[in-house]
Amino acid sequence: MKNILFVLLILITLISASCSTLKVGVNMLMYKLDGAALINNEQVVKNRLEDILLEPENYSMRGYTRRVFSPELNRTAYLYHSYFVVIKNDRTAFTLSFTGTKKWPQSIGVWAINTDFDTSSYNSYLHGNNEWDVQEIYIKNGINIEMTIRNILYRIENNYNYYYNDHRKDKRGKENCNTAMQNTMVIE
Repeated sequence: MKNILFVLLILITLISASCSTLKVGVNMLMYKLDGAALINNEQVVKNRLEDILLEPENYSMRGYTRRVFSPELNRTAYLYHSYFVVIKNDRTAFTLSFTGTKKWPQSIGVWAINTDFDTSSYNSYLHGNNEWDVQEIYIKNGINIEMTIRNILYRIENNYNYYYNDHRKDKRGKENCNTAMQNTMVIE
């Protein structure tokens, strides 16, 4: 029932919105998100993060925010996406974010490397027109990569799930991309 209400809310919002927003909404609902592939890939993510812990001095990490679903959909105070960029020896290694495995208010949550939207938005930020409105989260002394990765690994091992509205109504063991970043990031 909650899923039906969520879809109806999206449809009502889209109907009352502009044509470009309507197009984004339809594309979002039609976008095939392969939750099984994300779930199966989380072990690869875990292994990659554990490898970084073997030589954390060769890595750094930065945080970014962007428009959430598409370059056409404007960012708001509640509608944006957060992700990390992991850098090895001053070169981008990969993007890293927490995401849901389905486009629903609640689903299985996974940490993912180099998702299509994170990668394309970051590349647009670095080399293009920044159509995703990517903004770096400036942190004076940087992110403690070792402690941040340990926090992420804890969440992977304890099967944290995705909850879209976690920033408004905190639920134990559930996070969205923004609260996952806030709750895992350790500042130097």
